[in-house]
Amino acid sequence: MKSCPKCKRKYDDDTLSFCLDDGTPLFDERDSAAPATEILPGRGTPTLKSSGPTVPSFRGGDPVRSVERVTQPSNPILTAGVITIAILLLVLVGIVAFFVLKQSGGNESATTNTSPANVNGPSQKTSPSPTNPGRNASPENSPSESQPGTPLKITASASSVRLAVQANTYYASNAIDGKRSTAWIEGVDGPGLGEWIRFDFDREINLHRILIQPGYFKSSQIWAENNRIESLTVYFSDGSSRELTFANRMDSQKVDVGSVKTRWVRFVIKSVYYGTDPDTAISEVAFEWDQ
Repeated sequence: MKSCPKCKRKYDDDTLSFCLDDGTPLFDERDSAAPATEILPGRGTPTLKSSGPTVPSFRGGDPVRSVERVTQPSNPILTAGVITIAILLLVLVGIVAFFVLKQSGGNESATTNTSPANVNGPSQKTSPSPTNPGRNASPENSPSESQPGTPLKITASASSVRLAVQANTYYASNAIDGKRSTAWIEGVDGPGLGEWIRFDFDREINLHRILIQPGYFKSSQIWAENNRIESLTVYFSDGSSRELTFANRMDSQKVDVGSVKTRWVRFVIKSVYYGTDPDTAISEVAFEWDQ
């Protein structure tokens, strides 16, 4: 058994050399019974060799001090740079979104009238140029009459449309684009008897006259090659209808329908003047109306 001469603590472990409390070298009590060391004459007091630094040990149950981690503060310049870049990105995204929404809101989307059956051709909304009520509206300069400040908007649709040939298209909207070089051409086999084209207005109007260019007015040769309208049955939203007949000549022709309150007009092909091309065309349609 070993003991500490300073604190008198005893240890049963013979392998220990130093006190666990104060680091004092231990001595073996069994050696205390041995005779005292004799001091030989002529020699000084023996000098004890100092031991190295004592490394304290800890028991299994003794608490161990925790080491506190010191976190170095982040660089304020780097943090400010990251925040600035994030703000700039948000501003850029906001600007792009604003212009995209503005552009999409300014463009008029194409609309298709679904009242008639079997609408194959695309419909296009047009904004005709306003003219004075009571004045004749010709297909060459304006597709419709309108009151000042309130132009009439017309949507065109058709039962069928001829397939495009290179850059030439034959949509229903071609009949109200104000260009005699374009035309709606039906797309079924044969002369297209029974095929129709319809014009929807954005409000109810009091319709008086219809102006039409029967045939494809792109050139006199093309007009002669395509079928031309000889007669039409015209239907109105109030349930009434009219039978219209046209001369076989390459001229704008106007027909009087009286006074009809309607929100749309539908032309159904009844008979045609035949050309060498079996398809039937209408270059332009316009209306005279008042509110």
